[in-house]
Amino acid sequence: MKSILMTIAMLISTQTFAYDYLEVKVLKELIVSTAAKYQGQGDPDFKIQNELEPLVNKLLTLEPQPTVINRLPLIFGVWKQVWGPYEYRKNDRSVDPTLNAKEIYQVVSPEGFYYNVSPNMEAKGGTEKNINYLKGQYTLSKKDPNGLDVKFVKFIGMKTRPTEKAIYQYVDEAERNQLPTQITVVPKPIVRLFFGGGTLREIYTDKDLRILYGSNNKEFKNQYLYIMTRVKE
Repeated sequence: MKSILMTIAMLISTQTFAYDYLEVKVLKELIVSTAAKYQGQGDPDFKIQNELEPLVNKLLTLEPQPTVINRLPLIFGVWKQVWGPYEYRKNDRSVDPTLNAKEIYQVVSPEGFYYNVSPNMEAKGGTEKNINYLKGQYTLSKKDPNGLDVKFVKFIGMKTRPTEKAIYQYVDEAERNQLPTQITVVPKPIVRLFFGGGTLREIYTDKDLRILYGSNNKEFKNQYLYIMTRVKE
């Protein structure tokens, strides 16, 4: 009798695991597809974020996350923004017309920095001006167990799009200040003085999906949801 009960318990456990795995898979796909539907759109009334957050919260219920220090190895690498903020100079959740929403990357290094990489467009006409590389240095937040505090320190670019490899593969050159056709987008002193930084609250990470909130204030009163997928290099 005891062995029968143990067998039944094992079967129930296996079925539950399979069900949870399938539910997580479907939920992740739904989050990404919903985010992709709104790619490039602003969110002044939080309508899009309010649609995504219940799905994200359900995912976190099914797959609770350890603190960010235990997920850092998963965060390292190249990520593409599916949906998130498209205007960083204002707090109105609008869209910067010079930002190419289809090519926003974040390349996170284990050495304590990351680069935001994206094409910079003409405000009118949509032609590409240059490729931007904005460097941020990050440290573990002392106030938030899932937070990475960020300080921006360098903003350079390439005058022309390279053909040898993808734009997110030039981070090593950016770090050495050896980008092809390199330009200074904003001088370092201005970046350090006026760009400030913020906090990234990493709430979900696995091998192919990253969900986080970004804020430029410590209280997270005006937080922005990011949905990112890993770039397979």
